[in-house]
Amino acid sequence: MTTVTLRRLALAWLPAILWMGFIFYLSAQPRPLGTTPPFAATVAAHLGEFALLAFLLLWGQLCCTPEKGKGKGRLLVALALSFLLAALYAASDEYHQGFVSGRDASWADWGVDVAGAGAAALLTALWAQGFPGRRARYHRTVLPAPPRREGP
Repeated sequence: MTTVTLRRLALAWLPAILWMGFIFYLSAQPRPLGTTPPFAATVAAHLGEFALLAFLLLWGQLCCTPEKGKGKGRLLVALALSFLLAALYAASDEYHQGFVSGRDASWADWGVDVAGAGAAALLTALWAQGFPGRRARYHRTVLPAPPRREGP
């Protein structure tokens, strides 16, 4: 059985943790009264933030799993879990914004956040199994392999 080293674990999850911290930082910034960004920019920002978060959560999961038992079934479970975690973080982000002056919690913003996470999961699933008319691209070699130990 392959063990996951602390360094590998940190390298796998650090991008997602840093991105979550960045989202929290952006949510804590008060918006001056009377300044509202354009609707399209707001939607694009929410979609992009949480699409990237879902992908980074997926990355953390797949980089830390043992090689055995890996396949498309495992990928789909990891995709579902990364989507669920991103949706829960989006809910906590909206709740947090309710306490920031000049900001408010919005179900619509949460819906756009969840749509971004869902889009990332869907595109990753399509890429993994191959878009219509293309062969599957998901292999164990897509993610960095742990270093091999030589010796007894």
